Amino acid sequence: MCLATNIARRAGSASYYARLAVPKDLQAILKKRELWKSLDTKDPREARARVAPVLAKWHADFVDLRRRREAKPEDVQAATWQHYQEELAHYQVERLSLPSETQIEEAVQRVQRRIEAGDVGVAPLAFIDVAADALVLRGQSELQREFRARREKAIRKHLAAGEVGIIEGQALDLVRREGWAIEPGSAAFLDLCQKLQRAELEALRRQNEQDQGDFTGAPRDPAVKGPQPTLHAVAAPGEGVMELFEVFANENPKNVKPDTIRMNREIVGWFAQHVGRTFPASKIDKKSVREWKQALTKFPIKAAEVREFRGLSFKKIITANGDARRPTLSDRTINKYLSALGAFCQWLMQNGHLEVNPVEGMQLGKERNRSRVRPYTSEELTRIFNSPLFTGCVADDQAHCPGNVHLSDHRYWLPLLSLFTGARMNELAQLLVGDVRQDRGRWIIHVTREGGDGKTTKTKGSQRVIPVHAELAHLGFLSYHAKRIAAGDRRLFPEIESDARDHLSGHFSRFWGRYIARIGVKKDASVNFHSFRHGMADALRRAGYRDEEFGFLLGHTQATTTGRYGILSEGDLAQRCKMIDAVDFEGLDLSHLHKSLGQ
Repeated sequence: MCLATNIARRAGSASYYARLAVPKDLQAILKKRELWKSLDTKDPREARARVAPVLAKWHADFVDLRRRREAKPEDVQAATWQHYQEELAHYQVERLSLPSETQIEEAVQRVQRRIEAGDVGVAPLAFIDVAADALVLRGQSELQREFRARREKAIRKHLAAGEVGIIEGQALDLVRREGWAIEPGSAAFLDLCQKLQRAELEALRRQNEQDQGDFTGAPRDPAVKGPQPTLHAVAAPGEGVMELFEVFANENPKNVKPDTIRMNREIVGWFAQHVGRTFPASKIDKKSVREWKQALTKFPIKAAEVREFRGLSFKKIITANGDARRPTLSDRTINKYLSALGAFCQWLMQNGHLEVNPVEGMQLGKERNRSRVRPYTSEELTRIFNSPLFTGCVADDQAHCPGNVHLSDHRYWLPLLSLFTGARMNELAQLLVGDVRQDRGRWIIHVTREGGDGKTTKTKGSQRVIPVHAELAHLGFLSYHAKRIAAGDRRLFPEIESDARDHLSGHFSRFWGRYIARIGVKKDASVNFHSFRHGMADALRRAGYRDEEFGFLLGHTQATTTGRYGILSEGDLAQRCKMIDAVDFEGLDLSHLHKSLGQ
């Protein structure tokens, strides 16, 4: 961890403070976005020494908070039943350890035989000593019955008075063990204690019945109920959810891209794991979709790519994420999952497997967690381009910590290129060396699907020509391009490797999100790499251009031959150059990067 990003001064104070962003999933619980704590020092070196234990304590608190969860009625019911079973088993063990009437009678007879044989003296103490074994054996059973009677009386008294003292310790242990968000003394805690006492009372009743030879008793208290058996439907061969999905994928009725089929297979696979691998596709209904949608609110993002979750089922991943504490799916992503399942269910309906599409109308109406992405502010841009990634870092794998290692790979160039072109991350990551060239004396970047290597654009209209901004030349971009030509590289950023979905931007996307969080720019979902694109649009508006005038520069227009082949008329090129040259980011000074790279 780079501790410098977690130390700051507060307005009006000369002392240093520890500072840490509250994870998004815990902000509602803590009711704040950042944590601050005075380090009681004005010395930055002393502050660095003192901040580590504070951060460690905060992170430990986060872990504890994430482990806590709401105790649902079915959770309390299951715990009540388990307590009943455990108490019953405990009393049964005690019963088996007590002497039988036969054993007690044999002990009495042994005493009598010793007395009759004259083995016992006439002193009173001698008689007591000899009879002790028999008395102890008989007393154990009587004491146990007396204890149960007193315990039963105490529980009844506590239940009538609403007291919880005799069960409170066990209830607290249960709450901690299960990680429930139940505070001692709360109404939920008192209700739990009452149910546990009622469960023990039922166990005592069973023991009393068994003392009379009746082993057929069952709980009569409605609070003490065992789990109900669930009958699962089993699909006929070829009628399971994933079996029919493969038929759907092979038909591909909407002619979607292979990557979309691959993504949808993963999503529908999560649904199949939720309802059961043998679940018939014809049984998919509103209830099963609704329950899956509710489960998705607890499902971690990109679960298939997380090492700790490999080999785990859908439900076990949700359970494991209580410890892994990864952020969960946003409402927007849940809607995408529902759309994928909905497309499959629409095909099932059209092919006679379903009468209606159960996903219809199930989308989340309001995306609670969605924040509109905004442009970076001038201050945020300054922080980004004065951060270690651009000015020097400790090591290649610690780009967020200051040092003397200067990077010049895609991590350095993609943000700068997006800043001055407004291009999307994937559009830049897939650029070929030949996509950067001169046209009538002006350097251009051609965003296109042409050239192979799996290049894609969001739409056909996204293919376009963007003139190179003069600032990019000052920053050394054309020198970098020349080095790639000299090295014989085909791709502009040859070190980029595709992720599991065959996306060139996947690994960098995760890197950038973590990086801007570590340098204190990202505090919520309102900024990401797309913020550069929004910033470019704002810069063009400040230059006096309307959205409909510059839309083609950002790829917001219909497909054209110009976009595909990059052939521009002289007037068209001049118009684009005029727009790009007008782009300026007031307050942003990048001259320190001119010097660091040189020309």
